[in-house]
Amino acid sequence: MSFKVGNTTFGFTMRVPDSDENAVDDLIAAHAKWMSETHSLEQQDGMLHTLEYYISKAPELNDMMDPSKGTTGNVIYTVSEVHIDDEHFGKHVELGQSWPRIGEFFELFEKYSPLVIMGGRVAQKL
Repeated sequence: MSFKVGNTTFGFTMRVPDSDENAVDDLIAAHAKWMSETHSLEQQDGMLHTLEYYISKAPELNDMMDPSKGTTGNVIYTVSEVHIDDEHFGKHVELGQSWPRIGEFFELFEKYSPLVIMGGRVAQKL
């Protein structure tokens, strides 16, 4: 099932100093592994059906119109999830409480003050 306008979203974007990149990569990889063990992009017994999940990252540019000006020394991460509806998102949140590294994940929010969309909606889609 493809996602559509109106599905429930969760996501965040954060700026991380280059010096913290390896630690954040490790945590993000652990989160992705946990997601692959507990969630499925297709209807599957014993798995929470999630419509989309991806993480992207890139060096933060000093001037996105002129990349030759170099980078800021930060990495920008974006975590994006699309859930069927509020009920499925709620189940995701409940399930997340059992992930052994959930505390570390929440520390990202304290340390990097990301922009967060919690229980948002897909507003546009190709």
